[in-house]
Amino acid sequence: MVLLAGVLLVAAACGNGNESASKQPSETTTPAASLESSAGNTESVSNEKKIKMRVITITTDENRNNIMEKFIKPNIASAFPNLEVEFEPGGGGEDMANKLKTLNSSGDMPDVFWNDAGYFTPLKSTGSILDLTSHITTDGFLGKYSVPDALKHVDGKIYSLSSGADTYFTPVIFYHKDMFEQAGVQVPTTFDELIQISKTLKSKDMVPAVTPGKDGWGPKLYMLQQMIQIGDPQAMSDLVSNKTDFNNPSVKAGVARIEQLAKEGVFPDGIANLDYGPAMEMFTSKRAAMLWMFTWELPNLAKDDSVDFFPFPSASDKYDPTKNVQFWGSPLNGYAVSAKTKYPEEAVKLAEYLAMADALYFESTGAPISLNTGNPAMDRSPLMQKFVDWYNPIPNKIASLALNSLDARTSAELSSQGANLLTGEYATDDFIAAMGKIWSENTWFDN
Repeated sequence: MVLLAGVLLVAAACGNGNESASKQPSETTTPAASLESSAGNTESVSNEKKIKMRVITITTDENRNNIMEKFIKPNIASAFPNLEVEFEPGGGGEDMANKLKTLNSSGDMPDVFWNDAGYFTPLKSTGSILDLTSHITTDGFLGKYSVPDALKHVDGKIYSLSSGADTYFTPVIFYHKDMFEQAGVQVPTTFDELIQISKTLKSKDMVPAVTPGKDGWGPKLYMLQQMIQIGDPQAMSDLVSNKTDFNNPSVKAGVARIEQLAKEGVFPDGIANLDYGPAMEMFTSKRAAMLWMFTWELPNLAKDDSVDFFPFPSASDKYDPTKNVQFWGSPLNGYAVSAKTKYPEEAVKLAEYLAMADALYFESTGAPISLNTGNPAMDRSPLMQKFVDWYNPIPNKIASLALNSLDARTSAELSSQGANLLTGEYATDDFIAAMGKIWSENTWFDN
């Protein structure tokens, strides 16, 4: 997977080397023609009555809301005059997983939905998710991807369509330069320095750092991985590929770093119950000096000239942020089609349309993508260029544990255990014991 990600990065970077974000999404005119052409020609079952389609997608962050309101809804009627599309908010994280699992068990699946590793297994085991391979090969949509093999699940089939931007998403530490200057602190290069500047920021009545903690969002999606990785990248790679377990000393050390962060007061009070939106607002309103977040928020945060970012600082000489990085993404992430839809051809076309809308949006921000939109390249914003210049040359790109190594039970347990860690009242040994047991029962690698 790491090798494949590297190929994807090179191919995407070469194909989009001059693109960037001279326009932010809110200022960009939606390229309706591109979306209409991606939809292709669909034929209604009846010339008089429109086909009803139900879509559930993520609705948790500004990017997703921008894609829906500025790229999808304004153009979908002209792209699909034969469809009547109902969009249903899915939330995100555990809310989205619970929603899809409930709908699946009740036989009320939407025609198209955002797929995720956290609930893919129960959908597949009940025959509720469509293999898209033959559909997108026949109609030529697969040929629009620079690295089509990156869409394939471990069984060789394609279940989801995305923009290919996911591989370029990684967690970093965003910070307000003016708040650092006011507190007299510098960008840390080691974990100990990170703890020290956090103490200084707190002494100046500033919240040092914020991240979503509700339902263990931060610990599960990136924090555990980062805290292990900055001490021992190889141990993190081994955990993702099931070559080690939670009793590995380097894994334990990573968990202990999260416990230390919580006890040192690096995060605000109540972090374990802090949702995505309030966490973002705490940073953008400058009530927190740092934001620990994925780079999918970079285009929006770059609108503030005071915002910059740095990679997670090292906790040992085994880690170098110019040589190791976590990458977001899984072949399962993207728009999927219910195997039980009454109109599979129309639903596949709709999924293709939604994936293209994602690609057009991220392209407009200057983010690299692997789905070819047919548009000329754009100029990148300085902050996006800084990110790409740092990220592209990194040789060791480690896949995200949360998307590539956990079945539904293990994922839910990691969420709960991660939330417990953020309270500062939960011991590393208790976390290791709980996760060690569930990891031994993890069925992900049986698929």
